[in-house]
Amino acid sequence: MHRVNTIIIEDEPLARKRLEGMVAKIGQLELLGSYEDPIDAKEILKSGNVDLMLSDIQMPEMDGVSFLRSLPNPPFVIFITAHREFASEGFELDVLDYILKPLLTQERLLKAIDKVQNALVLRRNTPKNQVLKFKDAQKTIFINPADIYYIKAFGDYATVITEKETFTISSTLKELEKKLSWNMFVRIHRSHIVKIDQIKSVDAVRVILKNNEKLDIGLKYRSNLYNRMGLKID
Repeated sequence: MHRVNTIIIEDEPLARKRLEGMVAKIGQLELLGSYEDPIDAKEILKSGNVDLMLSDIQMPEMDGVSFLRSLPNPPFVIFITAHREFASEGFELDVLDYILKPLLTQERLLKAIDKVQNALVLRRNTPKNQVLKFKDAQKTIFINPADIYYIKAFGDYATVITEKETFTISSTLKELEKKLSWNMFVRIHRSHIVKIDQIKSVDAVRVILKNNEKLDIGLKYRSNLYNRMGLKID
């Protein structure tokens, strides 16, 4: 089994201490940090080394759902909370599991970690150049990710720009992000996903591709882009 790099975000000291103890008993988990405030966890999340976030939802500075929404490339997430009413919203964000605090036991946590392991295996074993298949009206379109330059969204549709052709498909960028290899592509804007090896240069507000097209960088995505490119934000 793979070691799962894990962080905890929990504002209640006793609950945080208990969860740290439970994590320590699970050999597959490597605890990288334990935080009272979500904002304190941002730096380690930028590193890209975190596989799993165990997080409360109701916290004073920022709730767990809003924090998750703010992350351009979040790790896998398990919410551990006393509030049942946030479950549907959590699963809309592709949270792997949702554990109510009164039901949190070592056995229940282990069951959730099994889901994480399965998701990690699937992600690591997915071929980087797997052909993508899309339905568009009456036809099926096949696209090799290696041929993509960038993808531009407009509403519930996306334009995929490749070396030879441009395709319009019925898909949102969020849906496409799940299909694209994370180490080949990076989201730079709410409307743009770019293949990393097509980037020729980067400045504070835009990227220039090798085909000389210029694309804006969204402020929300800038730090992740710079991190992926090995750059520092001034």
